[in-house]
Amino acid sequence: MTSVPKNIWMTGKVPSKTVTLAEVAAAMNRIAPTHLAEEWDNVGLLSGQRSCRVKNVLFAIDLTSAVCDEAVRLGVDLLVVYHPPIFKPIKHLCISGDEPPALAVALASYGIWIYSPHSALDTAEGGTNDVLAKRLGAVVTGSFSHYPAVGEFLKLVSFVPESHIEQVADAVFAVGAGHIGQKAKYTRCSFRSAGTGTFQGDESSNPAVGVAGCYEKVPEIRFETILPADLAGEVVNALRHSHPYEEPAFDLLKMATPPEQVGLGRYAELSGTETLAALAARAKKELGVSVASIVGNPKQKIRRLALVAGAAGRLPLDNAKNPYDCLITGELKHHEMLAYQAAGVGVVLLGHSETERPVLPVLAQRLKKELPILAVTVSKSDRGPARAV
Repeated sequence: MTSVPKNIWMTGKVPSKTVTLAEVAAAMNRIAPTHLAEEWDNVGLLSGQRSCRVKNVLFAIDLTSAVCDEAVRLGVDLLVVYHPPIFKPIKHLCISGDEPPALAVALASYGIWIYSPHSALDTAEGGTNDVLAKRLGAVVTGSFSHYPAVGEFLKLVSFVPESHIEQVADAVFAVGAGHIGQKAKYTRCSFRSAGTGTFQGDESSNPAVGVAGCYEKVPEIRFETILPADLAGEVVNALRHSHPYEEPAFDLLKMATPPEQVGLGRYAELSGTETLAALAARAKKELGVSVASIVGNPKQKIRRLALVAGAAGRLPLDNAKNPYDCLITGELKHHEMLAYQAAGVGVVLLGHSETERPVLPVLAQRLKKELPILAVTVSKSDRGPARAV
């Protein structure tokens, strides 16, 4: 790697037209909510200070030395890496070798931070498995399971003078409040009703409205909005800093939420039937992979699919609620292949990262749509570790 350049994080200089790391993390959370990730996973913001400014974002599947050098060369502020480079607890911050945790520490010295969506993106609507199905010309018909409600949303209620209502609303919306919807996404959602607020400050107070020691009646707007529970700190800080009152009144109410309509893995259907061999050949061409393998009879007729990008394991076998003819995935262990063969299920293996990589340009454009001010780039150095010979 090249020598450490001066950057925004070190110098304190803030370029024009940027957003905060907290705003980018909130946008990524809207695309791939972190509560959808598997318990064993490590998703979300893995390094960085939330107040840091972000202008350029690079997307990759893995943090390799080539991707690390590319990020430094391009001068990006944030690297969105599908596979979390920090997965297990690290015992030191010494830079040693080219394994992902060491590279993540090295990038921090450049002021380049890391975000990983991984299994949250696999599960989320429009994520890794949905993109894979679309690339293969299949229509998604459902998920292997629906995630139960876990009470991960809060309602914020506050009381704001009418003259400052838009200022407060803009501030809390900017850090992730006010987003509603799964299939259709709505932003800046709130409810507002007029009323009268009363207060009387003692001699130590310095009220923005009225006089200390006097009983005041002020026309106010009751402002309500929704937010993910893990953003409560950022939203409350935004409220406090934007609210004109010395001590703004607010409530955070825990909400009961319905089950998610998505789960890990997808069922999908092709528009017509084709043989297992033909499907594998077409998938290989569509994804631009060098090797595709099959398990099962090459002449088996296929129409109903199960899709799991990366490594499916036994998930489609052990959690199947709907019948399917073929599993599309990246890789399987030897005994897992034998299990699918015994079950009469065809399998197409396209490579672990090869089944995940199609989501990167889609993810980049979705983040760009959320935050148009960002410059987004998909890595050209990102490659899987295996090579065909």
